[in-house]
Amino acid sequence: MRAKNKSYSIIIVSDATSTNKELVLSSKFIRNSLIAVVLLVALFGFVIFDYLTISIDKQKMGHLVVENERQTKVITELTKNVESTQRSLSKMENFKKRILIAAGLTSPSALKEIGTGGGPIADISTDVELVERNLDMKIPKRKGDILEESRNSSLNAKKMENALQFVENVIDKQKVRLASTPSIWPTRGYLTNSFGRRIHPLTGKRSFHYGQDIATQSGNKVIAPANGVVLVAEYRDYYGNLIIIDHNYGYTTRYGHLTSFNVKEGDRITRGQVIGFVGNTGRSTAPHLHYEVRFMGKAVNPMNFIID
Repeated sequence: MRAKNKSYSIIIVSDATSTNKELVLSSKFIRNSLIAVVLLVALFGFVIFDYLTISIDKQKMGHLVVENERQTKVITELTKNVESTQRSLSKMENFKKRILIAAGLTSPSALKEIGTGGGPIADISTDVELVERNLDMKIPKRKGDILEESRNSSLNAKKMENALQFVENVIDKQKVRLASTPSIWPTRGYLTNSFGRRIHPLTGKRSFHYGQDIATQSGNKVIAPANGVVLVAEYRDYYGNLIIIDHNYGYTTRYGHLTSFNVKEGDRITRGQVIGFVGNTGRSTAPHLHYEVRFMGKAVNPMNFIID
């Protein structure tokens, strides 16, 4: 049997003189009303939750749009900087090659067109393969990955810095070497007896002349053709008053037949400094300077070193 539908009465009393009101509610109605209320509350909660979710998502989306615009600007700026850096590195690479050629560290064939000038000093390494292996760098092609390009540019910039530092050190050494290489006239005058075999003016016999004689007025200044240290400043039978200067790198120079000295043993001298005066001392027939250049103790032709 079906259960009997129950009813509930609600009596509403307003005051003592008024008629009471009775409200009858069935259990079914109450149950349906509760269900409806629950559904309405659930629906309202869902609407509120959905609204809040949409609001939060909207705020997040707004932040993402702003962040995306910011990152886009940063990437655009970074791309421009990388491209500019790569262009600069390409120019520096060409400049580095020219410096290497000027320093005598690589072959002129590295460039199609280069300037002309004096050759590199002897004993400076010209091992092209070694230099290129240690110093050469390649500018990478565009790969589309801005971070990869940025890392490559930083790496190449470091390589370039190391290469230029190496070249600077070599050039500094060459500058010291150049300053210590006899390369200017020790005095001015007429060239008489030259380097090589000759007829000796005193004995009349053939002999080897180890220097270059420069005939000039007695008392004329004699200057140092390069930086160095005075090893000898004394009288010797053949040379008369003799000065010997050690220029390092295996080079020494000798100045014979001087009338007097302007330096003493142990003095450090620089190119162009007056070291003595032309004379006619020792085995000499007339005032002149006997000038010798020796490399590793062996006499070489002084005329091969005079460039002014």
